Amino acid sequence: MANSYTDIIEGVDENGLNLYSYNQVLEYLQDSLTSIYAQDGEPINFDSETQDGQFTNILAQLFSDNRELVREIYNSFDPDNCSGSVQDSRYALNYIERKAGTFTEQQIDIVANQAVTLQGLDDNYNDVAATAYSVSDNSGQLWFLKTTTTLSVGTNTLLFRSQNYGAYTPTIGTITNQDTIVNGVVSVNNSVPPTTLGENQETDAEFKIRRTRSTTTHGQNNLDAMLSNILNLQGVTDAYYHNNATGSQDSTGTAANTVWVIVEGGASPDIWATIYQYSCGKATRGSQTGNMISLSGETFPVSYDTANPVNLSIKFDYETKSLVGDDFLTALKEEIPKNLSFKLNETAETSKITEAIRLSVSSIGGNGYPLNVSISTNATSADDGDWYSLIESTSLKNKFVVSASKIYIENTLIS
Repeated sequence: MANSYTDIIEGVDENGLNLYSYNQVLEYLQDSLTSIYAQDGEPINFDSETQDGQFTNILAQLFSDNRELVREIYNSFDPDNCSGSVQDSRYALNYIERKAGTFTEQQIDIVANQAVTLQGLDDNYNDVAATAYSVSDNSGQLWFLKTTTTLSVGTNTLLFRSQNYGAYTPTIGTITNQDTIVNGVVSVNNSVPPTTLGENQETDAEFKIRRTRSTTTHGQNNLDAMLSNILNLQGVTDAYYHNNATGSQDSTGTAANTVWVIVEGGASPDIWATIYQYSCGKATRGSQTGNMISLSGETFPVSYDTANPVNLSIKFDYETKSLVGDDFLTALKEEIPKNLSFKLNETAETSKITEAIRLSVSSIGGNGYPLNVSISTNATSADDGDWYSLIESTSLKNKFVVSASKIYIENTLIS
């Protein structure tokens, strides 16, 4: 027979590890018992309801389980096939650690009537037990200020992170509660969707992809190495750098001989230290500034920028055989942002958005499909603003963000 145990030799050869499957083990057991106890030619009945059949099936399962354990041990020596805690130890040889969960980051507008300093998480950004100046929405979800900041009189837009790991999607205008009461703070409010949706701990598959990327993409200079190391920092979800090596300011607004780093997530002190280590003394650009002390005692200011969220409105026709209810459309609006995210400086185009809508429809059990998808950055309703099929980012630090309140759906019938 084509898949008989006689077709392979168990062991390791140039093709890797060869082991019998369950059926091959069962065949081997039954042939062996037949050769011992049925020499007179009368066959043994190995049907599943017989004692001999049950006995050989139990043994075959036992031996197959042992072979699977052997295969797991063999695979554990191959970084491309190992998993779990073995994957953690193997990848440590490449100086790569599994990323813990990441936080959702949200810009919040704080109105102050006097100069006042708010305590941020700073070095404790990745500590889920850490506390700092906090605000909350009506559901009780806490948001902690990322970096200690002195407010100026008026509106200050600051970056906060969620209390816990994971994706949180507060509705615009719902983070209005001051959990930490500070004299001088008049009000708080989230006027844009989250900049970055958090995730749970990195899975085996995601960890494998990141290791492959880190070992196959070789840094050609210190700035490439800087970016690679920033991306490996705990809590960092995306990063990008632009280097102006010319003697004058370039079209991005970056000064001469300056590197501009944009980072999502992560603790500012970790990011400053990494930029300082690899930027070769070049000037740096950004609103997040810290001072690094060299071995000789000199002070070097290091700066970077965080992502600037740009609201993206979406409208489309949801075509079905029969009209759906408002509850379904509301659920669809809430599901789409979970399946649609953009990278720094990524162009928004409707083919990607259409695919996210289709995935969202499938997730909530719909049977319609989207038509006439279009996008806008200045619309306040489906009937105003400028609508396009493609919108390019206007700055390297811009990142398109989508919220349920900016999605407009018209349910139409299949004609």
